[in-house]
Amino acid sequence: MSEYFFIRGYEDFKRPEVIPESFVEKAYGFYERRGTPFLQNVENPRHEIHYDGQVLHLGEPVDPPSIPTWREYYLNYEGYSQKDLKKPNLRKITSQIDYGDLDSEMSCEYFYDQWAHNHSPAAEFAHLIERLEVGTEDAKACEILGSLKRHEGAFSGADVLYVTLDEPVTLSWLQWAFQAAGEPANVRKQ
Repeated sequence: MSEYFFIRGYEDFKRPEVIPESFVEKAYGFYERRGTPFLQNVENPRHEIHYDGQVLHLGEPVDPPSIPTWREYYLNYEGYSQKDLKKPNLRKITSQIDYGDLDSEMSCEYFYDQWAHNHSPAAEFAHLIERLEVGTEDAKACEILGSLKRHEGAFSGADVLYVTLDEPVTLSWLQWAFQAAGEPANVRKQ
């Protein structure tokens, strides 16, 4: 399992934004007074982020689904169409299974590894934040508002991807960063 800080300073990001000092003071002051992060209710958000006290999720946290067939997996999780799964096309998609095995259940270990690393709400959040490249060049703001940590385990039976934070006040910064990236989000603390 690897762990590294995702949000630190400008050297790690291609599109840094400077957090206004007035926002830092407002968010930190709110947190100091109330013990809860300063979060705004955004109208028409693009994303709903949920924080369960440990892990950040894109959407509500859910239990892992039941194991699908290979066909269901490629249709529902990987975005392929029925036409894509025709016999001559299947080899372009995968060499793991034969055409005759499309309707057999996937291996439990392989499916749950794929789900935990690519399709769970926690993994979807990690992939989204990587794509947005949110960050700051304001070192003082990072020290005050904290950082996110990306956790990834990439070995069979324990393939996971998720993001955590050390201080709840970081949720204020996270909402600001999504807004600055043009991806308004509501953050729900459960």
